[in-house]
Amino acid sequence: MKRVGKSSIVLLVLLILLSGRTFAQFLSAEQAVVIALQNNFAIRLSSLNERVLENNVSLGNAGFLPQLDAVATQNNSVTNARQEYLSGQINERDNAKSSTLNAGVELNWTLFDGLRMFTGYDLLRKQLEAGELQTKLEVETTIREVLALYYNIVELRQKVNMFEKSVALGRARTEIADDKLSIGAGSRLELLQARVDMNSDISEMLNLNDLITEATIRMNTLLARNPDEIFSVEDTIVLMPPASFDILKSKTIENNSGLMLNRKDIELAELNLKNIKGRRYPTLDANVGYNYNEQQSESGFVKSGKSDGVNYGLTARLSIFDGFTRTREEKNARIEIQSAQLRYDSYLADVNAQLLATYNLYDNKLKTIELERENMETAFTNFEIANERYRLGELSGIEIREAQQNFLLAQDRLITVIYQARLLEIDLLALSGGLVPED
Repeated sequence: MKRVGKSSIVLLVLLILLSGRTFAQFLSAEQAVVIALQNNFAIRLSSLNERVLENNVSLGNAGFLPQLDAVATQNNSVTNARQEYLSGQINERDNAKSSTLNAGVELNWTLFDGLRMFTGYDLLRKQLEAGELQTKLEVETTIREVLALYYNIVELRQKVNMFEKSVALGRARTEIADDKLSIGAGSRLELLQARVDMNSDISEMLNLNDLITEATIRMNTLLARNPDEIFSVEDTIVLMPPASFDILKSKTIENNSGLMLNRKDIELAELNLKNIKGRRYPTLDANVGYNYNEQQSESGFVKSGKSDGVNYGLTARLSIFDGFTRTREEKNARIEIQSAQLRYDSYLADVNAQLLATYNLYDNKLKTIELERENMETAFTNFEIANERYRLGELSGIEIREAQQNFLLAQDRLITVIYQARLLEIDLLALSGGLVPED
């Protein structure tokens, strides 16, 4: 009796050390998502790329604004000069110095370019929208990974709790077998079998704790935290109210990030064609400038001179023939529009198929949950009856272990199927564009 009591105390201490819940900070699923959105490296990189695209959306980058340049040039020279005129006069200078200073300001402004500046601005805005969708896709991927891993930890924790109770029952069974043996009403074989069964449950519990440790490290890495940070999670997995397939399909077509990005590709391809067509129109540029010029020379006809003034004008250009380059580019642009449309149609078909398959699996899991919950209740009732009969000596250790294992398997199946249903819920939310919270 004393030997069994000491082993029970050691086992209890071991369980407390393994669980680590007393000192662990609680982390909810919502908190995990918030931390991931703040710290995840992939999201941060995607956000930086989005900021670059945002900076590109400007009137100047689209070609609306003029260009103003200031230029200043200073030239100096030292020359030897000999000049002989028809009159016979000779003008000869050695080391004659001369300098020229030229400075000016010039403004160039494209007044008309076949409306390409408007198309260019639309292109920049569409590229930014596409970048925002890329970030949203990255956010959705991260949220899916975080939630799937989080609820995997919850699932494993529930199974650990299940085996903790089973170990406690096994310990009680071991003590009963030991008591029977001490009064001559039991057998050593039954005591050994009880210990083997209890140790088997402890071993399974240790394996589950190893899986929890591994999943915890992965979660911390996903949240960009220290991998050894310990945290506790929610006790149960709460499923959402079931949604109808028609509503999910409507939301998917409208809000699915991948479909929205494919539609954006079509718009970009159409704007690219519009931009190429704009090159067939003439361009009109206006220019105005101010120029200052100063010259000094120790040889030649003019000793010094200054000039300054304003110049202005218009320049019109029209490409007459470019070797059919624009024609070729327009044909390729139209092909790219067709390709973008085909990619969208293909993606839409894949998304619809994935939505239907996921929803059918989800619906089946909900039905399985009800069945497994009923099975667990039946197995629990059977185990309670068997346990009472075992205490009264009407049932053998093998028979009580069989009832206990049936109850364990029923609990395990129920916990697993609820976790699987939660994963399918997350997939349905991601497909229908409901995984990322609205601003």
